[in-house]
Amino acid sequence: MKRRRGVLTFFIILISGVIGAIVGHVLKDIVPILDKGLKVGTDQLSANLYLVDVSFAIHINITLAAVIGILLGVLIADIGRRRKE
Repeated sequence: MKRRRGVLTFFIILISGVIGAIVGHVLKDIVPILDKGLKVGTDQLSANLYLVDVSFAIHINITLAAVIGILLGVLIADIGRRRKE
């Protein structure tokens, strides 16, 4: 039961961060600071095994709107947890 609650909390926080980033991108002309941020990630990593060529890259764009969304997600997850207790 606790593991399921942890997975649900993780997805609530992840989805709220994505929604916050989308809102920040949409509102960038009105409030430009919401879309300012830091891009963190790796360059393309690849492994050529002659049979299979595998490439992997990940980038995370941390903006003010995404951070606000994540904080709201934490708040929503905490309120949901407290209601169930």
